[in-house]
Amino acid sequence: MVQTAALVLFFLALLVSGVLGTETRLLFFWPGAVLLGAAGLVATLRWRLRVFFPPSDACLAATLLFAGGLLTRAALSPVPSLALEDGVILLGCLVTYILTVTAASHPRWRIACVVLLLLLVVGNLGMGSVHLSGNWGFHLLPNFLRPAEPGRIGGFFANANHLAAFLSAALFLSAGWLCFGRGGAVLKLWLAFSCVAMAVGMSLTVSRGALIGLGAGILVFAVLSLWLVWQTQRHLFWSLLGGGLMMSLLGGVVLWKVNEEYLRGRTERLTMTNDIRLGIWESALAQHREQPWLGAGARMFHEGGTRLRSPRLPTWAAEPLFAHNEYLQLLADYGWAGGLCLLLLLTTHVGNGLGYLRWFARERFINTGRVLSMNLALCVGALSGLAATLAHAAFEFHFHVPATALTGALLLGLLANPGFEQRQRPTMRLPGVRLLTKLALGAASLALLAAAWLHGRGDYQLALASLAQARKDEPARLQHLDAAAGLDPANPEVFYQRALSRLDRLTEKDRSPDSPVLKQVVVDLQTALRLNPHAYLYHLSLADAYDALSRPDEALKSIQEALKLAPHHEEPRLALGIHWHRLGQWQKAEEAYLWAGQARALNPKDKTNWLDSYRLMLRHVALMRSTAGPRP
Repeated sequence: MVQTAALVLFFLALLVSGVLGTETRLLFFWPGAVLLGAAGLVATLRWRLRVFFPPSDACLAATLLFAGGLLTRAALSPVPSLALEDGVILLGCLVTYILTVTAASHPRWRIACVVLLLLLVVGNLGMGSVHLSGNWGFHLLPNFLRPAEPGRIGGFFANANHLAAFLSAALFLSAGWLCFGRGGAVLKLWLAFSCVAMAVGMSLTVSRGALIGLGAGILVFAVLSLWLVWQTQRHLFWSLLGGGLMMSLLGGVVLWKVNEEYLRGRTERLTMTNDIRLGIWESALAQHREQPWLGAGARMFHEGGTRLRSPRLPTWAAEPLFAHNEYLQLLADYGWAGGLCLLLLLTTHVGNGLGYLRWFARERFINTGRVLSMNLALCVGALSGLAATLAHAAFEFHFHVPATALTGALLLGLLANPGFEQRQRPTMRLPGVRLLTKLALGAASLALLAAAWLHGRGDYQLALASLAQARKDEPARLQHLDAAAGLDPANPEVFYQRALSRLDRLTEKDRSPDSPVLKQVVVDLQTALRLNPHAYLYHLSLADAYDALSRPDEALKSIQEALKLAPHHEEPRLALGIHWHRLGQWQKAEEAYLWAGQARALNPKDKTNWLDSYRLMLRHVALMRSTAGPRP
């Protein structure tokens, strides 16, 4: 009964996370995190879970090493608020993985997992149809908009590429069930239709990386399927090979024709020679070279992508918050240690999955004479889906999105316990691994619940403050920011936004050295910088406050810190020019403004830029000369 309750909570958590946890921030993932924590905690209450097949101890050990290593590095990262995002997603993946390996090891629960993914597919494609109708920014939640690129469906996801990553994993699990699982004709027709719909949906995301991943997954699925047929039904091999090639060719033609015009245009606009990813990858490699073994810390590419901006990036390109390559991001954030942990994780799980296929063909099939098996279907699907998502990860950052990260953990869980039974050789046991796995499940579940309580409520208030700002309701914004600061005093963004809110409401009376409002702004910005000293915008806002308080030396020091963090950006150079401009040091102001015009990263058109500020300074100088009168 306890195990069933844990599984119900687990499936509900996957459903909620698949609908809401579809962007890189944690705001909408907190409900799913709470449910995952509750599921893991309930499962821990039943110390001896009923596991129907023996899991691989090597896979469990590799997973514990990977999770423990990354969580330790995250805990020691320079900016805890950034590390929290990686840590919570990793904890959620660990709980998902352990429950998949243990409590959900029976085939009927595994079928429920696939059905749940297919329900999410239906929801995502339904949302995609809304986007296709022309409402590209439609979001499931009121008052929120999806930051969409017209012409690309996103489903529940903020980024179309991440929808494609989710669809590829669900597609290959469904394809495995279709080809090797049990079921009647109606079920198989529905699965075939679902696979086609998911492939079309992937093409409508117009994600080139996802299409490369789809090709890799199809190749792995074809090789594994043909090997199984050769081992078990050799008389059908050549017929299936010919039919498979024809279907692949036909499917490729259909997928190309669905989006031929848009794909051509996007390929012409974004060839690899001018794709901004190349510049972002250069920044990630540069950051990795600074701390090659342990990396800069969890999500510290937020800082490295700005400080080490590549000259390849065009001046209009926004800040690269992610490396758009999960492997380079892993090296930049966690170093070679993280890369080796990932390699061990993948090697053990892929090896265990391939070992299951070998065992099935050479032992299980010989004893039973049956090929159709749900365990076999999900193993083939998991290996193919893993190949697709790993290939796609070379171009995207979907493992930093809870919904797709949890789906990846589900695939690994299926491979860690694919369904070995009555093996001729006993399963290798590693002392203490299963005990550590049980303890890890309880600890990770408690950590998820604690994180949701300590940080999730503050996130909610911060989101309400953003909505109030959009409504131009500044009193409500400040009220929500005060509440967020009380609930989560470890979030630097709360104090930064509260300082900006007060700066936006300054009156002429408040712009004096003795202003209590300005002094509170300084306190908030100093708190934000103590929590995250790597955010150059925090330094620039503090410089503005110091200038207003007639503390020019401290303002200059803050600007110089910002220049170290963003040496190639217009914004800190512009701030330096404005600082000298305020002090009436015209020559230094002119030099700074002209220097800002040479920056690699220019401000957006809707923000203050160096040219407008330079022209304003020239007008001020001309006005001063005209009012000074002729010299005697």
